[in-house]
Amino acid sequence: MPAILRAVLAVILLSCATLATALNATSKEGIDLSGRWIINAGLSDDAEALLARREEEERQERRRWEQRERGRTPLEALDESVMPPAMTDPRYGRERRLAREAEFRRMLGITQSLDIQQSPEGRTLEIRSDRESRTFQAGSRSQVSMPEGALADSTVGWDGDWFVIERKATKGPRVTEKYRRLKKTDQLESIIAWSGETFLAGIKVHRIFDRAVGAAPPPPDPTRGPYR
Repeated sequence: MPAILRAVLAVILLSCATLATALNATSKEGIDLSGRWIINAGLSDDAEALLARREEEERQERRRWEQRERGRTPLEALDESVMPPAMTDPRYGRERRLAREAEFRRMLGITQSLDIQQSPEGRTLEIRSDRESRTFQAGSRSQVSMPEGALADSTVGWDGDWFVIERKATKGPRVTEKYRRLKKTDQLESIIAWSGETFLAGIKVHRIFDRAVGAAPPPPDPTRGPYR
């Protein structure tokens, strides 16, 4: 097969694969995530505990590094390539610890409630938590800045019953965020999973929210957004 024909075929196959995995711009008929939702702690993962476990792992890594440092020569001590990433990260300083932890809580979506407004066809969703307010357009593809600084490709849309937000940096963090309504129980299910080059890599948080009956959503808080 001529090289040019192989190249054309590769482009066609790649295009087909991209179309096959694309997220939809509109939801299935009847899917509506709108409402005020309250966390069901008994049915949800404890994201605070998962974060605390990861931070303890980092502290243990630092202690091991400090033990190794005591046996190194002054010349070896100048080699930062053998230091754990967190040790060379400017955010590691104690003065940034609280801000860093707050950012991780936001990245894990830690909240007691969610307020969701959805357009009738499901093209636009506004999601407000205790920490931020974000607006998403289903079917959109863009580039966004990740919390830890990397530039990522963002894909938003519907995959069956799930409303999906995906952000992937080529060499950096990746996160998949998903929401769907459980029709039988009228509850909201959410999943946030981090991977790639990030402090939160490997952490996946599954949550169930109950509908807040008779509770009106609070007015928008300008200090929480908008964040896209």
